[in-house]
Amino acid sequence: MRKFLHFLETIDLMRMVVGICILVDGYPLIFFFRETLKLAPGSTVFTAVAFAFGLVLMVPFTFLRRLYRPNMTMLWMGLGFIALCIMYMFTYLGDPGFKDYDKDMIYYAYALIFLFLLINIPNDIARVFIFVVVFFTFVSNLGLIYSLITNPSWAIGQRATITLGDNDDGGNPHVFSRNAFMGIVACAIWLIRSDTNIFLRLFALFAGMVNLAVLVLTQTRSSILALLIAIAFFLAFNVRPPQIRAVVRGIFKPVTLVIVAIGMVAISFFINKYYDVYAVLYGYVLSFMERNLDNIYALFGAKAQGAAYKATLDDSAANRSMSALFFTNVLTGHIHMLILGFGYKYLYLDVPILESLTNMGILGFILFGGVNALCLYYSLGIMRTNPNQLSVFLAYFYMLIMVAAFTGGRPNEISFWIPLALMTRFMGIEHLFPEHLQDRKHIVYAPAVPAASPVS
Repeated sequence: MRKFLHFLETIDLMRMVVGICILVDGYPLIFFFRETLKLAPGSTVFTAVAFAFGLVLMVPFTFLRRLYRPNMTMLWMGLGFIALCIMYMFTYLGDPGFKDYDKDMIYYAYALIFLFLLINIPNDIARVFIFVVVFFTFVSNLGLIYSLITNPSWAIGQRATITLGDNDDGGNPHVFSRNAFMGIVACAIWLIRSDTNIFLRLFALFAGMVNLAVLVLTQTRSSILALLIAIAFFLAFNVRPPQIRAVVRGIFKPVTLVIVAIGMVAISFFINKYYDVYAVLYGYVLSFMERNLDNIYALFGAKAQGAAYKATLDDSAANRSMSALFFTNVLTGHIHMLILGFGYKYLYLDVPILESLTNMGILGFILFGGVNALCLYYSLGIMRTNPNQLSVFLAYFYMLIMVAAFTGGRPNEISFWIPLALMTRFMGIEHLFPEHLQDRKHIVYAPAVPAASPVS
């Protein structure tokens, strides 16, 4: 009977995590059902209903009867920034033609309701969080792959995304790269946990390879840069002589040798049988490298491919270059305007941390930048101490949010505030987790350092 009740509790926790995933990473599946299966092409109402369904899934049976403490500093700073955005929207518009009051208020409402429900959700979701994320991201990737295969307007060489409505130019590849990034982090955590059985490790290895392939197909610089940063931090905080010796010893264990052998055979079989797929991925990697080298050459006014060709910035890099020029002009001639900012949504800079200063003033910059600075601070501490799998996932997932804060989007978008709300709820409060959720003993890469101080 006790095992049955534990099983029911696990299913209930998974239900809540699925709801969280819909809010944080729901767009890939929403676009699949909405556009690929033609349930509601181009419908924003369908998206809103899907998000509302995610919120409903998040409601625990202890709703309002038991509340859990979030990171209070991040909570007040986040609420302060959203309140400032709402106040500016109604009193200090930077865009005279702005009319999206209802849409923006709905976005803020979703973010606030999501945060409130997170405060009601128990910390015990930590024990099922990675399991749900691995399968949720894998299913989302399958939806994308099916959409690409059945989409006659998509051709090899284009960025992997689901076409929205009747727009043949494609949709938003960034939501699929975020899904792939989350999947890679979750699969990596599963792979290196000492208590993961061999079948789950094999699935995690396969799902991780699918995530990596999707990340390459989306050709999004921010996600790839975030992945490189995450790998660098992992190596810096966790690779020590004791860990190297443990890994070397672990390599020669029978289970590890079996996994490596199966993986090598599977990869060899895949390349031999599906060489065209391998060639496509290889071509995407080369194209991505060439495109980014062009941007580097263009910044220095160099000729990248001979005297007859002069490298040029792509649209995204060019927009950020113009944003830097605008900000320089403000500093040299209108620096007083940064006190209050130029107003709500005055200018899209494609550099959110910079836009929070130019549009929302010093206070907006302090609040938005402060939340991100605290997330980075706690992320570094979590990477160093590895307190539990949920915190570890959020720490590495934040690398993507951190890169995005400097490379794309707007500071008031829910693409920032939904993940930041999740981090506000669970970051910096690891000491409040019950002992059975503290799983350092299960993480083979955990360094032997005290957990008292977040960073050294």
